[in-house]
Amino acid sequence: MAKFMLSLRDENFKLLTTEAEDRGITVQELIRAVIIPDWVKINTLVRPTGNQDKIRPYNPSNGREPIIQPMGKLRP
Repeated sequence: MAKFMLSLRDENFKLLTTEAEDRGITVQELIRAVIIPDWVKINTLVRPTGNQDKIRPYNPSNGREPIIQPMGKLRP
């Protein structure tokens, strides 16, 4: 299983902590169950026919919303 390490600034961690507490889960669970799946939905492009085993790399200059944007949408 692939693993990665994530570093956050204090203000971002506080935001995630608040969001996790509101949901009754840990920050780790929030990242695994909400943040990463939302990021994948936003940043994974449809695979072109004939190229089923490759995904185009993430390109932040393509006009999409920044990754932190969906976090704000979680709050009522």
